[in-house]
Amino acid sequence: MRLPNLIVGLILGAVSSALLAANPQALRVEGTRLVVTDDQGREREQADLVGAELQLGTAGTLQVLSASKDPSARFDEVWLYQLQLRPTGALMFQSFCAPDPYGDTRVVVYQGYFDQDRRYVADATRFSLSCVSGVEAKCLRWGYLPWRTAPANGASLEPYYTACINMARADYCGNDAPSTRNGTAIDIYDRVGVQTSDASITDMAFEAGWNEHGAVCVAHTRIVENLTLDGLHTNCPRLAEAPSGADCDDATANTAGALLFNRSKLTASHQ
Repeated sequence: MRLPNLIVGLILGAVSSALLAANPQALRVEGTRLVVTDDQGREREQADLVGAELQLGTAGTLQVLSASKDPSARFDEVWLYQLQLRPTGALMFQSFCAPDPYGDTRVVVYQGYFDQDRRYVADATRFSLSCVSGVEAKCLRWGYLPWRTAPANGASLEPYYTACINMARADYCGNDAPSTRNGTAIDIYDRVGVQTSDASITDMAFEAGWNEHGAVCVAHTRIVENLTLDGLHTNCPRLAEAPSGADCDDATANTAGALLFNRSKLTASHQ
């Protein structure tokens, strides 16, 4: 049985805390780099870890099959790992992830974790994992690395990372109620030099502006069959008071404190 992205992250994040408390240098994550100190005190990472089996306490044994830098990531510092886990008591290793639409089952290992409110917490003593199909990995690959600063103004990207996850999930209220559909394309951009809008995409319209609390205003919902604007206003009183429809645009969202912006396709159901 494959473990969901978030459960894997929480389990291994918690286990890593215990391991690091006992031996702070044995296992750590720097950005998206997994670093292990062996019995001789040598640091091993990336290619040196291929074939290694790492003991993760009650979670079992982690096996590293491959490690490669992500050539498609916005910044040249995201590593992708092919990992297998043998849970405690099991005889066989199993993949962490079901394949994404392209058959990719790799994992991003990253420092920090998400608290019970799904807010990212920077913590060098804990780490999490996300399958490449998960929004946590997608937002890291898009460039919203919470330990980095923005290229344009030097602002911390930590709130942008949480905003990106809300946006990717179409979690308008920021209350863990996603309303997107797997495989739905969106055009994302910001004003801090990480992502720019793709002008060649002409069949998308402004959808919403986002911050770490969810959307600040919504012009149209992404998948109207999942959630209408009226339904959103009912489910999220905060947004019932915000501009919506034609009154919500890029400039309005920016004034309202949006960190990220996105466009998505309008369908006949939106008309």
